Amino acid sequence: MVKANVQAIDQLDAEQLGSGMMITDRRFFILAVSERMTERLGLAKEELIGRPASSLFPAERSADLFDHIAQAVKKDGCWQGEARHVVKGGRTYASRMNVYALPGSEGEWLVWRFAERDCALPAASLTPAEVLRAIYASAPFAVVPVRADGTVQDWGNSAETLFGRRKEEAVGRPISELFRHGGQTSLPFSLEKRPSGEGMVQREDGTPVHIAYTVIPVSSSSGYVVLAEDITKRKQKEAERRRQVELAKKIQHNLLTPLIQNQAVTMEAVYIPSDDLSGDIYACYQIDLYRYGVIVIDVMGHGISSALVSMLLRSLLRGLIVRVIDPVSVASELEKHVQSLFPDEANDIRYLFSMIYLVIDTKERKIEYTNAGHPAGLLVFDDGSVHELDKGGLAIGSPFSLPFEKGVIDYGRRARLLLYTDGILEEMDPSILQSIEKIRTCTQTYRHLPDKRFLEQLISQSPSLARPSDDICLLSITVHG
Repeated sequence: MVKANVQAIDQLDAEQLGSGMMITDRRFFILAVSERMTERLGLAKEELIGRPASSLFPAERSADLFDHIAQAVKKDGCWQGEARHVVKGGRTYASRMNVYALPGSEGEWLVWRFAERDCALPAASLTPAEVLRAIYASAPFAVVPVRADGTVQDWGNSAETLFGRRKEEAVGRPISELFRHGGQTSLPFSLEKRPSGEGMVQREDGTPVHIAYTVIPVSSSSGYVVLAEDITKRKQKEAERRRQVELAKKIQHNLLTPLIQNQAVTMEAVYIPSDDLSGDIYACYQIDLYRYGVIVIDVMGHGISSALVSMLLRSLLRGLIVRVIDPVSVASELEKHVQSLFPDEANDIRYLFSMIYLVIDTKERKIEYTNAGHPAGLLVFDDGSVHELDKGGLAIGSPFSLPFEKGVIDYGRRARLLLYTDGILEEMDPSILQSIEKIRTCTQTYRHLPDKRFLEQLISQSPSLARPSDDICLLSITVHG
C-alpha cells in the first residue's frame, strides 16, 4: 500500500503544493514526482522513479548537500535552502527547496518541494493536515479519516464507491464494523501498529470486494487515516493465472514418459520443481526389441520460461531418438533444432540446456552415451566399481560449438545407473565437490537396493529437498545382466 499512498500524493494539484514536488524514501530514492516536477526536469516519470535523488544534482556537490539535508530533517524535521539541480540535457538551474519528513511515516518518506529561484517557498513546511487534506481530495481509492477511538470521522466519494455505503451510514461508526465480510471483521489489526495487508469487505448489496489497506497515524491525538484500494480485478487475474499455471503443471507432468519396467531394464524417478513449473525433463523410450533410449535435460534457469523451452524440446524427443538413435547424432540434431527455433538468440543463455542421452543395448550389453555439459552420470557395478558418464561436449546452445564425443561402456552383469540434474548438488552440501562425493558414496552404498528404495535413500541425505532452490530430477536405472 505504500505504492497507493505515493500514487495519491503524486496526483496532488500543483497549485496546492508549489511548482514542483517529489517524494523519496529515507535512502533518497525517488518514489513519486508531480507532473509539474517532470516538466521542470524535462524527464518522464518512468525515467525518474526508482533512481537516486542525488542524480538530479551536480555530482561534485550532491554529497555535501544530502548530508546537510539528512542532518536537518533528522534534527528539525525540515530543511530549507537553495540548490542547483540538473535538468535534461545537462543544464543546471537554481531552485528554492523545502525538504521535510512526512509526519507519521517514521522517516520512510521525504517530501521535496521546488520553486523558481525568485519565488521563495514559505518558511514553514506543509503541516500534516495540509498533506492529508490534499491526499483525501485527490486519492483514487478510499481514504478514511479515523478518530483516535477508532470511529469514522469522514467518508468521501471514493469510500462510498468502494464500500457501497453512504456517508451518513458510516460517519461515527467503528471502522472495524465497515470492514466486514461474512459477519467477521476483515481487518485483524491494531490501529496503533500501522499495519498493512489485504482482506475482504462486503458492500451493502452483498457484493464481496478484495481490498488492500494500510493505516497511517496522524498524531497521538488526531487519530489515523485508513487507506483502502479495490484489488478485486487483480485478485481475479491472480486466480486465473494460478489456474493456468496448475494446468501447465499437469501438462508438464503428463509429458514425462512412463518409466520402463521389464526383465532387462527397470527405472524409477524423482521429479521436484523448484517452482510450479520445471526446466528439467526426462524421457525414456524403447527403440526396438533390445535397445532403450534415455535422456535427461536441464534448461537454464527455472520457472515458466525454462519450462516452456523444456516442453518444446520434449515434443521433439520421441521422433528424434527413435529415428536417429546414435547419441552424438541426437545431440547434434537437438543443437540444430535450437538454432532454427531461436535464430536471433543464438547466444542467449535462456535457451542453453545441458543434456545426457544414452542408449542401453541389452543384447550387446553395452551403453553408448554423450554428455552435453551435464553432471556426470554414474554407472555402479555390484562389486562397487564406478564409471562416470562424462564424455561428450559443451551444453547445447553454447556460443562455442565443438563436436560431441561418444562414450561406450560394456556391462556383462547387473549394474545401477544414476542420472541427475545439478539442482540436487546445491541441496546436498554447500560445496559442489562434496555433493558429488556424497552422491557417489550413496550410489555405491545402496547399489543393491531396488531403484525406488535407492532413490529414497539418496534424497534422505538432504531433508530440504521439499523446497529446493533449483529444479531436481533423479533417474535410477537398473540394467540386469
